[in-house]
Amino acid sequence: MRPKHGALAVLVIVTSVAAQWSAALSLALSAGTYTAPGGVSGSGLRLWVDSAESAALRQSPRVELWFDKSGEARHLSSVPFGVVPYATAVSSRSQVVFEDGAMAIGKPIPLNGMTAFFVIRGGLNTGYHPLLGRIDRATGLIVDAKRLRAMNGGGSVISGIFGSINSSGIVMIRINVGATDYVSLNGGTEYSCSYSSSESATHVGAVYSSSGARLLRASISEVLIWDRALTTSERTSVLRALGAKWGVTVP
Repeated sequence: MRPKHGALAVLVIVTSVAAQWSAALSLALSAGTYTAPGGVSGSGLRLWVDSAESAALRQSPRVELWFDKSGEARHLSSVPFGVVPYATAVSSRSQVVFEDGAMAIGKPIPLNGMTAFFVIRGGLNTGYHPLLGRIDRATGLIVDAKRLRAMNGGGSVISGIFGSINSSGIVMIRINVGATDYVSLNGGTEYSCSYSSSESATHVGAVYSSSGARLLRASISEVLIWDRALTTSERTSVLRALGAKWGVTVP
């Protein structure tokens, strides 16, 4: 089912459907029709990048473009600062490695009203790891010392400690409009915070700071973002599909 407009959710995952594009960085060739993980509806899917599909990564030799399978043309592109990410595999599992790097999102993604999943690994437990953010204002979602730090215009709220992203894990973030927000790791205990922002994220792996952009030092395997809240059963289906694909134990 083709994605349609709705509330917001973010996810990192693997799929077997190959994406293709033209030689021009800005032109997607056959996005096709993709089935979201666990058979969850693609309605409201706004970003879907997948490192498991080599055709979805334009490299020269590092990653210049990461094709967006959502049909929304939010392809990720390299930026003129930091270290350009590169694609590799660890234990036969694909990933894009960010070594103090970031990628620009083709079209901004609103941060309010989001359910987010990231399959991520290699981040130091004491580190500051921007997932989604802006580089012109201190606004975004960051893993900060095993907690979620949600920033809006320099102010921030922080969750309880949800766990380590040093090894492969699935981070799920739920930003609910007018309700409590949550973060969890691998489908475990959800820790709450209360976040609201009218801003949109422009980058994966970067957020503004007064001393310059803070950049990601970790690996990402896949990201999916819906603009709607997923139901409990949908979240469970996605987690189980991701867990089976990436070798991560989930309930």
